Amino acid sequence: MTIEHSKDYLRTLKRITKKRTLSSALIDTAIELYLEDKTDIRLQFKHITCKRDKNRHSIRISNTQYRILMSITNDIALLVCICDHDDYDLRNKNC
Repeated sequence: MTIEHSKDYLRTLKRITKKRTLSSALIDTAIELYLEDKTDIRLQFKHITCKRDKNRHSIRISNTQYRILMSITNDIALLVCICDHDDYDLRNKNC
């Protein structure tokens, strides 16, 4: 599987790591774990029902309240953003 990054993902990654809310190592570990075994219980990988993006999924960054939203098509996972639980709810509420 190929991983791609959206502009919004890169923006949220920069903001979160700059504030030192999360380390980039934790984020990288979650992505690597996803690539190795997306069924790993630590990821809490799930499909999100969304009218605009039928391929929306999320993974949890271990031991945090943060999730990575992604859109998976064919063999490409486009990382959309990193968000905390409140932002996650907002982004998926009217989707």
